[in-house]
Amino acid sequence: MTKDRLRSLSYNELSHIADKGNINVLQDMDKESLVSVIFEALEEERLDREGNNNLTIQVEAKKFAVSQDQELFLDFGDNVELPDRYQETRLVLMLRDPSWVYCYWDIEDRVLDELKENREYSGLILRVTELAAPDWGNDSSVDWFDIPIQFGDLRRYINLPSEDTFYGIEIFALLGEKEALIVRSNIIESSRDYVAQFPGKENTNRDLLIKLSGSSTDIGSFPGTEYLETDSPQRILTIAGEVEKR
Repeated sequence: MTKDRLRSLSYNELSHIADKGNINVLQDMDKESLVSVIFEALEEERLDREGNNNLTIQVEAKKFAVSQDQELFLDFGDNVELPDRYQETRLVLMLRDPSWVYCYWDIEDRVLDELKENREYSGLILRVTELAAPDWGNDSSVDWFDIPIQFGDLRRYINLPSEDTFYGIEIFALLGEKEALIVRSNIIESSRDYVAQFPGKENTNRDLLIKLSGSSTDIGSFPGTEYLETDSPQRILTIAGEVEKR
């Protein structure tokens, strides 16, 4: 903690630091003298800690010292609340489990105001797109569906129709017969909703591993698929579809 940072605080805040740190100060001490006393006390404490510790402990002590200084300011003023919006147009996609994703977004007021003034504007949509590859190339789109959203919406959970594939989301503004792209998300890969069997032997730990992962043991193994004793991992007979993979 520097003297300049201490000088930026009010007299009451400095007194609070002195009380919290058990630093003896005179009742009628002026602000600059109070800053000096607090600074010297904190420096003395820091030097004592560094002098009594080896190099490894010094590193940890410095980390603690930063936290300790920050803690002194937590009680000042009103409670800090994180804003819902940061006036930055962005869209983030996160995989929750094999079947669900969570997305959150923000659109700058400047963009929203332009849309409100556009006579052709008729709404916003989230477009959820299944992709064949982890990129937004013209040939990557496999399928998609739209979800209408409002100006005040900022987040949403979305159920994925397919597993073991790629997904991305875009926000479009509907302008007459046209669609204007506003923002595009990152691309995620959805996982499988099953645990593959081990060829040639039973996986006695499968249910335990599923349970420890936080999923339900109802997931089980991929239905309709079994390994034959003569099969290798590269050759799997799918009974349900009677399709042989090599």
